[in-house]
Amino acid sequence: MRSPRNSKPSVDGAPVVVSAPTLKEAYRIVRADYGEDAVILGTRTVNRRQELGLGHDREIEVTVQMPGATAAVSGLGSRTGRALSTGGTRAATATTGPDLNQEIIREVTRIEQLVAAIAEDHDRMSRQRLPYCDNPLAETLIENGASPAAVNTMLTRFTSETGNPVTDRPAAVAWLTENLRASNCSWDEFYGCHAFLGEAGCGRSDLVLTAAGLLQAMGRHTLVLSLMPTSSGDIKRLQLEASRVGFDAAVIKKESQLASAEKHLANYDVVLVDMPPLRHEVMAEGGRIHGWLARNTGFHRHLLVPMDKDPAYMDYLNRAVRVWNCDWVAISRADLSGRGGKLIDLLEKVPVPVSLTGANPAHGGSLEIAQSDRLLDAMLGGAEPDDFRPGVAAANETAVAEVAW
Repeated sequence: MRSPRNSKPSVDGAPVVVSAPTLKEAYRIVRADYGEDAVILGTRTVNRRQELGLGHDREIEVTVQMPGATAAVSGLGSRTGRALSTGGTRAATATTGPDLNQEIIREVTRIEQLVAAIAEDHDRMSRQRLPYCDNPLAETLIENGASPAAVNTMLTRFTSETGNPVTDRPAAVAWLTENLRASNCSWDEFYGCHAFLGEAGCGRSDLVLTAAGLLQAMGRHTLVLSLMPTSSGDIKRLQLEASRVGFDAAVIKKESQLASAEKHLANYDVVLVDMPPLRHEVMAEGGRIHGWLARNTGFHRHLLVPMDKDPAYMDYLNRAVRVWNCDWVAISRADLSGRGGKLIDLLEKVPVPVSLTGANPAHGGSLEIAQSDRLLDAMLGGAEPDDFRPGVAAANETAVAEVAW
C-alpha cells in the first residue's frame, strides 16, 4: 500500500517524490504508476515521527522524472538523470526503458544479498562470544577441539547447578569429573553380551578383537560373534586371531542363523558381537537383525565413535542411539586425534555414558575401560595417546579351534 505522502505531479510534469518502506517497494510503485520509462532522479532515507506513539517511521523517498518531461538541470547546467548500478550512483545521460528497470532490480538484489551476508557473519561472530566462553577453562577446552556452543552449554549447567562462577576452575573441574558419565569400573567387572555398532571404517572389528584378547588373557571364556562380515578377509582375520589368542569365534552369514546361535551364548562369560555397518542393508530399522537385538534385552549396546572424525558432522549418531537403543558409546581411534575436547561435543550430541576408549592397534594402541577423570584429562589436553594404554597381561598364546555351529 502506498504512503499517503506519495506526491502527485504539481505542474507540467514536475518531478514526483514516491515514499515507501523499502527501496524495492518504492521502485515497484514507480513502475506501476509511471511506467517503465520513468527516470529515477534520486533516492534518500527519511525518518518521520509517528502520528500516534513515541517512535519514528523509516521511509525511502524516490524522486521520479515523469516520462517525456524535460530532465532536471543540475548545478553544472547539464541535464542529468540518476540511475543505480553495481558501482554506485553515477551522473550520466538519463537511462530509460527496460534497461533501467533491469539495472535497478539487479542492484536491489545485490543489496539484499549483502545485508543477508552481513547478518550471517554477525550471527557467526556472536556465537564465538558466548557468555560463558570468556574464561581460561573455556579457552583451554575450545583450543583442544570443543565447539564454543558445547562449552557454553556445559558451563551454563555448571553455574546453574552449583551457583559457582565459571572462573572457579577447581570447582568446575570437580563438577565436570563428577558429571562425565563413564563406566568407571575395571575389566574384572566386564561380563555378559555386548553388541558393537558403528559406521564402516570406525574401527569396530579392531576394538572387538582387542577386547576379546584382553578378556581371554584374564581367563574369561570369550566368544566373538561376527554378523554378516562384508568380506572373506574379515573372516580370515577373525579365524587367525581366535587361533592365536585363544578365544572362540563364530560367523553368522545368514539372518536365519541368528535364532539358532542364541542357545550357545549362555555358555560363555563374555560374548562380543561384531555387528554389520550401520548403513548395510541388513541393518534396516524393523529388519530381522534389528528385531533380534531388540528381543535380547540383556545385551549391552555400544555405539562406536571414531575420534579422528568431528562429531559435529556425524549426524547419524543421535538417531542410531535411539533406533538401536544404545546404552553406551565407545571411543575408537583415540590415538589419531590430538583434540580431546571434541568429547564435549560428542557427549552433548549422544547423551549416554562412555564404556571403552580405544586406540588403533595398527598404531600400537590398545583398549581400556573409560574413566571420568581420564576423559577430562583428554578434554583438557593433559592426556597423550599413550595414556590410553591399560596395564594388562599379554594375550594368551594358546590356540583354540574356531567354533562350528
